[in-house]
Amino acid sequence: MDSLIEHIPQFLVHIRIERNYSPKTEASYRFALGILSTFLADTHLSLTDSLCVAQFIRYLQERGNSDVTIAHRLAVMKSFFAYLVRKGLVKKRSLPAIEHYKTTRKIIAIPADEQVNLFIRTLEDEYLACKRTLDSESNASERLKAKTYSLFRNLVFFTLITATGLRISEALSIKVEDLNWSDCSIKILGKGAKERLMYFGIERLKNLLTSLMEIQRTFGLEGPYLFVSYQHNKPLSPRYIQKTMKAFLAKISSASFTPHTLRHYYATRSIEKGANIKAIAVLLGHADVSTTLKMYCHISAAYLREVFETLNPFANIALPVEQMIQKRYEVLVNF
Repeated sequence: MDSLIEHIPQFLVHIRIERNYSPKTEASYRFALGILSTFLADTHLSLTDSLCVAQFIRYLQERGNSDVTIAHRLAVMKSFFAYLVRKGLVKKRSLPAIEHYKTTRKIIAIPADEQVNLFIRTLEDEYLACKRTLDSESNASERLKAKTYSLFRNLVFFTLITATGLRISEALSIKVEDLNWSDCSIKILGKGAKERLMYFGIERLKNLLTSLMEIQRTFGLEGPYLFVSYQHNKPLSPRYIQKTMKAFLAKISSASFTPHTLRHYYATRSIEKGANIKAIAVLLGHADVSTTLKMYCHISAAYLREVFETLNPFANIALPVEQMIQKRYEVLVNF
């Protein structure tokens, strides 16, 4: 086997300790490099072989990997190459070049306002019905208490990520001490252990968060984390959130979207309402505004239709000069 592969363990330590990559990212790198190791062993190639990269791409294609997966595998390989060169383990000219691998960009469907509102409203209705049953019983069972609490906790969670665009992992990592009630902000630990502030200064969120902590105190669920299970008082898993949303949507409509789709929904609707894209990038935790533009700014069909019908050269609608100047100013500021 290629002796350079033996440096993979040190590389993984490097990205975890020195580069401060998340455990999830480290795991994805470990998996990708495992596939690379298998490929080299099966083909008896080395990393310095001029055909290594081309053969690796063909190998991944034959495995049925998508373009996005192949691009990720190559990005990990390129990062490993750079590490080997920096450590003086191999000369850069000895390694084959890794060109940018083009991927087919998928159009992500953003749920309509009606679909998102129905989802949140139905969650709330189911909680209120359960709470009325709980309040009517003098000696309620633990099962009823658990169901009532879980429904309200889920309502708060999904309302929060819809209103803020938080990632599932970021929301589930929120601790009670992270909430600053004086300025209605939440300290968020994002990717790469980077901290940022998210805000909850609207009445709906303030009321929901206040009520959640009151219910937790009532049920004896006081602890460090904000979103916890009733039975074990431990943080929820992302898998639980995904399954819960999928099961709930299946009951109420034919709509199919995920918790992460709500992040796209938040960014798109905020920008369509006139939010500065740079500000949205900061709130989403993006170091580069281009990431926001490429990944999360999905202009809705309704918005595109409105732009076409009102602003095309043959439109009968004539905007006042002041309004036209304002619209042009907003475009320049937002971009």
